[in-house]
Amino acid sequence: MTSTTPPRPSAAERLLAEHGSALTLGDDCDLPDDLQVEIDPGAHLTLGNRVSIRRGSTIQVHRGATVAIGDDVAIGEHTFISAMAGIRIGNGAALSNMVDLHDHNHRVRTTANTPDGELVPWASGFEAAPIIIEPGAILSNKVTVTAGVRIGANALVGANAMVSHSIAPDTVATGVPATPRRTFDGAPAPREDPRTLTIGFFGTSIMEHLEAVNAQMTTQADLPAVGSKVTVEAWAQRGWVHRLALSLRAAWPHIAFDVHNHGEGGATSRDIAGIVEADRATTGTDYDLVFLGCGINDVWRHFQGRTAEAVGLDEYTRHLNAMLDQLSGYTRRIVVVSETPFGPVEDPDTVTAMNAELARYNAAAHAAAAAHGAQFLDVWAPFTATARHLTGEPAALWSDGVHLTELGDTVLLQQAERLLTEHRIVEKLQDYPLLERDAALTAYGRMFARYRPSGG
Repeated sequence: MTSTTPPRPSAAERLLAEHGSALTLGDDCDLPDDLQVEIDPGAHLTLGNRVSIRRGSTIQVHRGATVAIGDDVAIGEHTFISAMAGIRIGNGAALSNMVDLHDHNHRVRTTANTPDGELVPWASGFEAAPIIIEPGAILSNKVTVTAGVRIGANALVGANAMVSHSIAPDTVATGVPATPRRTFDGAPAPREDPRTLTIGFFGTSIMEHLEAVNAQMTTQADLPAVGSKVTVEAWAQRGWVHRLALSLRAAWPHIAFDVHNHGEGGATSRDIAGIVEADRATTGTDYDLVFLGCGINDVWRHFQGRTAEAVGLDEYTRHLNAMLDQLSGYTRRIVVVSETPFGPVEDPDTVTAMNAELARYNAAAHAAAAAHGAQFLDVWAPFTATARHLTGEPAALWSDGVHLTELGDTVLLQQAERLLTEHRIVEKLQDYPLLERDAALTAYGRMFARYRPSGG
């Protein structure tokens, strides 16, 4: 007797019939019959080729969000993936059993977030940020990944870990919170859309540090002969800012650092406030980290008798607070850098008076930084200590009593590196900032556009 019962549709057929164009499904996927997929209006789910998902798993893609799972990804039993901004799982990544990926959470129940005081869990709204799992990463069983985290290629996260901060490629991380334990020589894996951190420097010639450049002067195999002449081909920015940029790239090779050095020789706080304004008006750059330093020219102009250019302490404080107010609107972390002291630029009594005045400006900078929640980098104390204890010639920190030699630059560089390390600033900046749900969709949508139909 021939059965008239139609064959049961596969899990893939069922999901395509249910979600239509909201689901992009690759070839040869192995999906369980009980896979729960929820796709809200405006959301999209993409599964690559040869994706394997085990029983009891759930994928939620909330309004407007995107979940993109690459080729050859393996997902274990009872895994839960839920997106309000976007979740990307790279090719060849593996999620073991009972892994939880949530790119969002409830906002705290402040009076601002719940003005009517509703006692329902969603009244305060949500905040979200992407989760990115790079190719070849492995998440062991019962790992939880929170919003805004990026897990690097080939990384291995141990069982029961909670990943609340980003993890570098080729790293083993375990614990709560997940902490790097060791690195290894990782197999080749594509680095998809590397994280870029944008760093701005606003200050004086101490930051600008121009040097004359001729390529032959730095090409070891083609140095000019002693006594010969070369032509200056360009000016280049060097000094402690340049060396810090190199140090960051060496320490974090998987991150792209977009460095904007807006230092300007001779600039007072009045001038630098204009530079900050112009930068925002012309480029609209959002910064992850900004170093801001000024004051030395404000003081120096007074002692040079250039009273029209000198900036008094009250005006200096107003400019500094205005810059911090403005930068705080589009900068994640701000570091206010104290000015280095004057060296032998005038007679000793005059230099003493200049430094006494400059110390007052540094104290005002410290207070302004504290009022705006910015970090304060005190380079005055270590600089003067080095000058006091330096064997040989203490003036070796300055080239002319104001600008720094390579040794002076090194003192300043070390202090900047120490601050970044002590406060784990670069590590924390690797996480994507949490934003209100709709703001997150707008801010991060471009990261996922290529995984949606027609790139929309």
